[in-house]
Amino acid sequence: MPTVLAQAAQLTQEKKYESAFTVLDKADPKNLQPEVLLAKEKLVLDYYLISMGHQGFGLRDLAPGETVEKLRGREGNYSMHLLNLPLELNRLQRKYPTNYALSKGLGDYWYAVLACGCGEQDKPEQQKQDLVLRYYNAAHAHGLGDYTSYFGLGYVQLLRDQVVPATVAFEKSVALKADYPNSHYNLSYALWLQKKSAEGIPHAKAAYNLYVDEPRRRADAARMLGMLQEQQQKPAESKAAYQQSLALNPQDTPSMLGMLRLAVAAHSPEAPGWAAKLYQLNPADDQMFNDIMDIYQNNNQWAEAEAFFSSQLPTASKEPTAQGLLQFYLGALNMQLKRPQQAYPHFQEAKIQLEKVLRDGHAFLNKIEEGIAESKP
Repeated sequence: MPTVLAQAAQLTQEKKYESAFTVLDKADPKNLQPEVLLAKEKLVLDYYLISMGHQGFGLRDLAPGETVEKLRGREGNYSMHLLNLPLELNRLQRKYPTNYALSKGLGDYWYAVLACGCGEQDKPEQQKQDLVLRYYNAAHAHGLGDYTSYFGLGYVQLLRDQVVPATVAFEKSVALKADYPNSHYNLSYALWLQKKSAEGIPHAKAAYNLYVDEPRRRADAARMLGMLQEQQQKPAESKAAYQQSLALNPQDTPSMLGMLRLAVAAHSPEAPGWAAKLYQLNPADDQMFNDIMDIYQNNNQWAEAEAFFSSQLPTASKEPTAQGLLQFYLGALNMQLKRPQQAYPHFQEAKIQLEKVLRDGHAFLNKIEEGIAESKP
């Protein structure tokens, strides 16, 4: 078996993934050896090109220049291998109850399913999270954690708002592999949630530097750095980081929101421009209106918000949802400014437009009726 595992490892290093699986499967076709099954699992989870419910995996020997990232999910000629990992791993675990590498293998499987959103569709997300925690905690209790398992543990703990335990898990992941950018990024986020920005900044910078070949993720790390520096009340540094993020991903909404927050707080003439960029991303998105409104509201700039949305009227989309939302929020802003006479026609127009797309009794239509009643001359 050591020879077989070494041969498969060499083929994997050469990106001959189909050949590597063939070597393993010929050596242990019935999945009787824990080490071989775990090697098969790592191969299919890390290098599959297509997946059938994470029970069947398409593999291929790659040509020079080809990568899994570029080929995954695309049509092609692949050898399919059926492998029910939870069934096989649980069967071996019953036979070898003290082999906690199998527990880690089960944790790896359930984390992979949870992270990619593929497979085990009949199980609720909560159950998948429970299984990740159960198996990774069992493996870690017996000294069998690695940087990926500690990252997976922290990831699930973050999903459950268990920020302090997640921080510990990400710190262990970083300690085990200092050049794994995902752990640095998520650790910086967990520290931001705890308002520990000084501790988070080095990890956001590390993630940015390590994501050198992944522009989208590098943009996320730059934005995270901006958020941490904004938390430290360093607007110039924060602005530079958000600009780095947008240079890599010009449509990054959270970075645009960061730029708008900084501009509104500074009463900068740039504020309407950033608000317009956000608005133009989707004028029919209620969340977009709420996000822009919240920033102006947090700075007690109701008049500035009303002026911005009014400036959009001449060029606003005539689509009913976009028109209706713009008119509704202009009505609401004028009511906040104690100008019911100006608010009334906006509420009326909002009703006309949104009745075209919303059913009778919709909560939004009820809000409009309240606005009409309160602003009626």
